[in-house]
Amino acid sequence: MKFTYYGDLLGVSGYYKLSSKVAYDKLNLFYNTVFSCMREYCHQHQQVSIQMFSDSLLIWGDESEEILIKLQEVYLRLINKGLLLRGSIVEGKLQESPRLTVDNFNKFLPKTDHLARAVGLESTQKGARLLIEPRLAEVLLRDNYEWMTHEGYINDCINGVPISSIKRRISPTPDNQSFELLYFWATPGEFKSEEIEYSKIKNNLKSISQFLQEDISMHYRETLNLLKRSELRDKITHQ
Repeated sequence: MKFTYYGDLLGVSGYYKLSSKVAYDKLNLFYNTVFSCMREYCHQHQQVSIQMFSDSLLIWGDESEEILIKLQEVYLRLINKGLLLRGSIVEGKLQESPRLTVDNFNKFLPKTDHLARAVGLESTQKGARLLIEPRLAEVLLRDNYEWMTHEGYINDCINGVPISSIKRRISPTPDNQSFELLYFWATPGEFKSEEIEYSKIKNNLKSISQFLQEDISMHYRETLNLLKRSELRDKITHQ
C-alpha cells in the first residue's frame, strides 16, 4: 500500500528562543538519528523517498507496512535521546507536478492531497505520536478487521498473527478519531530493543512535564500516556 508520512520535531521554536546553538544541536541530532536508521533501508528500497528540512521529515513510497517498522525504530531512537517527533501516515504516495525550473530555483508542487492530509492529521493530537489515517489502517488490518476497535483486539488478540507483527501495534486513538502506532511496544528487528531505556524515558517525560507551561507540558504527558497504552497492549496480548 502506497503511503505518505509527514512529521515534525516538537519544541524546536522554543529551543531557538533559548539559544540558536541549542536548536542547532537538537536538529543535528535529529538529522543524524533519522539518517542512521534509514540509510540502509533507502539503499535497499529505491522506491522510497525522504526529505528533511528544518524540523520536518517527509517520507513517501510503496510499502506502508514496512515503513511503519522502520518508523518505529526512528521514534524509539529519537525519544531515547530526548527528541519528540509527532507525525502521521496516510494512504497514497506523494507525487509532484512537473514544473519549469532553473538550477537555483526548485519547485515542489504536490499533485494530490496526500501531503495536506498527513499535515492535517498530524496536528490533531498532542505528544510524540505516529498517527495512522483510518483508511490506511483499514487496509493494513483487512485480515484482522476486529482490531479496528479496542474491544475487538481484546476479544481476538490470540490468533495466528505473530507477536512481533507491526499490525498488533496499530490501535485506535483514545478519542476514536484516528489510529496510532503503539511504538513503545518494540518489535524484534535490526536494532536491539533493550538499548531503549524505558524507565529512564518514563522518568524524564514525567519530570520535564512539571517544569513547563500547560500547552508544552501536554506533549510530554501525552507521550507518557502513549507509553502506558503500549505497555497495556503488550500485557493484554501476553495474558
